Amino acid sequence: MHALLSDEQRMLKEVADQIAGSAGLANPSDLATRDRAAAWQALAQAGLLALRVRDEDGRPTGSGVEVAVVAEALGAGLVPVPYLGSAVLATELLVLAGAEEEAGELADGVSRTGVLLDRQLYGLARLPGGDGRWYGWDVDGAAEALALVDSPEGPRVARVPLDTGFTQVEGADLTRVLTRRDAPIDPAGLRTVGRPLQAADLLRWEALALAAICADTVGVMRAAVTRAVDYAKERVQYGVLIGSFQAVQHLCAEAYVSAEAAASATNYAAWAVDELEPAEALLAARTAKAHVASVARDVTETVMQVFGGIGQTYEHIAHVHTRRALMNRQLLGDEGTQLLRIADVRLTGE
Repeated sequence: MHALLSDEQRMLKEVADQIAGSAGLANPSDLATRDRAAAWQALAQAGLLALRVRDEDGRPTGSGVEVAVVAEALGAGLVPVPYLGSAVLATELLVLAGAEEEAGELADGVSRTGVLLDRQLYGLARLPGGDGRWYGWDVDGAAEALALVDSPEGPRVARVPLDTGFTQVEGADLTRVLTRRDAPIDPAGLRTVGRPLQAADLLRWEALALAAICADTVGVMRAAVTRAVDYAKERVQYGVLIGSFQAVQHLCAEAYVSAEAAASATNYAAWAVDELEPAEALLAARTAKAHVASVARDVTETVMQVFGGIGQTYEHIAHVHTRRALMNRQLLGDEGTQLLRIADVRLTGE
């Protein structure tokens, strides 16, 4: 694999950074004032919502690496739009099911669709089943969320309406919309789309989903560390810059190393999405998620410590980084879940 971005990928990063810079958050009060529709339109016009649609040869317009580049930029800006939920997870699922027309509507920004997750947020909802509690994740502006419905031919993608039985709930992440349903869902009343999914399709989807979540988290961590370092260079205490204190230097250095190690694991997982066999790609993604999830909380909470008293207040941006990282840590399984699944593969071959 190439460890460096190509010229085209660097241009993509510049575009994503520009959009994130204008649509991102500088403080928590921006959550109520940012024009989310304009940010979504900017992503659509730049073609960033269409990275996972396929060309005539069946290849995605954008690779897993390009998806990760955009996800990291939006994570760094704490941009409050459903890029992962609609443009990545839902679009990829529809494409793998052969529902290209519906995926195209998401890619054009005409509509938005989220994903329906189980009670622990560890995986896609599979109907019927479960314990009667489901979560629609990253569903800002979405009328429906995608779930899996069992059929004799294999799992099929179903569209679950969010206007009945779902209520918006407060999650750890302030930048994404989370809804909950506390009642069973009858799969017979749902509209299925496309063809039944194969086992390899689900492996490929999960590999992309984990890699994209990791990339978003890396962006969150890197931006948080940058903010802390910049603050340490200008904050004066006891007559000197706090950046001159060895304890603060060590906190920042350790956070930086952890974030960069997470970025390295994520880069490989993003490359593996389209270049390795589905099982190997998923193993790389699980490895990245295990590492990223294990350091995300420590890195972002370290940043809150560097900011001192102000970093513990609601009015400061530091906790928004931590909240997004905490939700990302839980999505599709935290580090413990990923390590157990990696062990299953390594020890039993399953």
